[in-house]
Amino acid sequence: MYGYQPLRKCISNNDDELIVYGADSFSQFPRRDASVHSKCDRALPIARHDDLVVLRGKLDRDYHKWLRSHGLGSDNIAEYNIHSPEMTLSELIINDPEPVNKIIRRLGKLPIYVPWFSGCMEAEAAKALGADLFGATELATLTYNDKSAFKTLCRKLDISVVEGSLFDMYPEDTNNCVEMENVIEGYLSTCETVIIRGTIGEAGMSLYKTKGNDISDIYHEIAISGEKTVIIEPFLNVSSSPNDQWVISRNGTVHSLGMRDQICERGMIHIGTLKGAKTSPDISNYITKTSAEIVNNMFESGYRGVVGIDYIVSNDGIFPVENNARFNGSSYVGMIVDNIEELTFPIPYWKFMKMKTAVCSFPELIERIGPILYDGKKSNSVFPFCCDSLPVSGDFAVIMLAQNMDEIFKMEENLKEIGVKWF
Repeated sequence: MYGYQPLRKCISNNDDELIVYGADSFSQFPRRDASVHSKCDRALPIARHDDLVVLRGKLDRDYHKWLRSHGLGSDNIAEYNIHSPEMTLSELIINDPEPVNKIIRRLGKLPIYVPWFSGCMEAEAAKALGADLFGATELATLTYNDKSAFKTLCRKLDISVVEGSLFDMYPEDTNNCVEMENVIEGYLSTCETVIIRGTIGEAGMSLYKTKGNDISDIYHEIAISGEKTVIIEPFLNVSSSPNDQWVISRNGTVHSLGMRDQICERGMIHIGTLKGAKTSPDISNYITKTSAEIVNNMFESGYRGVVGIDYIVSNDGIFPVENNARFNGSSYVGMIVDNIEELTFPIPYWKFMKMKTAVCSFPELIERIGPILYDGKKSNSVFPFCCDSLPVSGDFAVIMLAQNMDEIFKMEENLKEIGVKWF
């Protein structure tokens, strides 16, 4: 029903257009804690030679040199050298568009601004660059990202969702915590564990599980976070958590980017993604059909850009639980793999994981990874990216590229042996 195209071609397939990547995630997080990083550098390996990457910080020359040695990335890079989280990348561009505009003028093409998340500042940044925006209006983005609004939409479309209650937070009311306890206890009468999630929280923020013995502590944490509304639901026994990605291009064509399996810590917090594992036809057909209904609704409302719909597969059924109406973390991974496949050979399996190692530079990391490091020739190898935090915290990410699952397991063991562990 819907044709497939690589995401890059869905953004632009016109040689007279210049893709300007602004992969800053700060625009999605008005409240930022230690779990939220800018991540602009993840756009470096997805860029083609004729694209432009905008960084809020400083380019890691060693990493960039390594990418270029393998025919990946671009030399068109604008750096703001700002590390404070107080301003988003789009706000930096609005305040001073010249570092980017200087490169746009030199290349002489029509710019297309491609942010991680579309808000009002992203639209303003596109205007400051004289660019088209690959994204949606702020209203559409926020509406579809809101977990409560998404559940309401699914019900309108007759799509089954996990039962649950919407709970409004009023910390100034001393009875509010007791009211939350009563709602949670109601669910605990029929299930062992309850999950509480903020309607706008992401990246593990405002996401809690309880068996009923720590509700007051959780309530206090949510109150401090500033969340106004949370969803309270039974925590189901989940066998898998597929993410189904789609894209609605600027001209309104709809494309399926395929399904990936999410890897979640404690059954909640996303720490990685696997592509290539076989899903039963019944599950994949149901998810594809359900996603198509949701994406059609988004298309008709005028939404444009990437869509990532998260599902859970459980004994109680298959349910959509979240609509990531923005680039997803694995959207960038998929684009990196697309680039590598164009240069080398098909990659039937890949696994993305957030990793941690001893603090080091990028040259020290590639020496540490050694024989399993991507070299453009090996059919089974480890590709590092999101490396800008290596010298500070040792945090980075890898894509394990493989011909089968056994090779992925081997690479995981190799990484553990050299002191690289899951995030």
